[in-house]
Amino acid sequence: MNIAAEKAEIMKMFDQVHDEALIKAIKNLLDFGLHRQFADDAMEASIDKGLEQARQGMLRNHEDVMRDMRNRYKA
Repeated sequence: MNIAAEKAEIMKMFDQVHDEALIKAIKNLLDFGLHRQFADDAMEASIDKGLEQARQGMLRNHEDVMRDMRNRYKA
């Protein structure tokens, strides 16, 4: 079964639900899944940006970054 068919089947089943607790549970699951999907998309975009910066030579070595962090946060 493809994704469109799966969605259609779920919608048919959901239309038959009259239990408020079940509807809220399904909504919470969808909210969680959608939030995670958007977070994964944002993470992937951030990684792609970092890789592009690395390809362009926009790098800092670990020692410089750690020195700046210690100075900034007095660690």
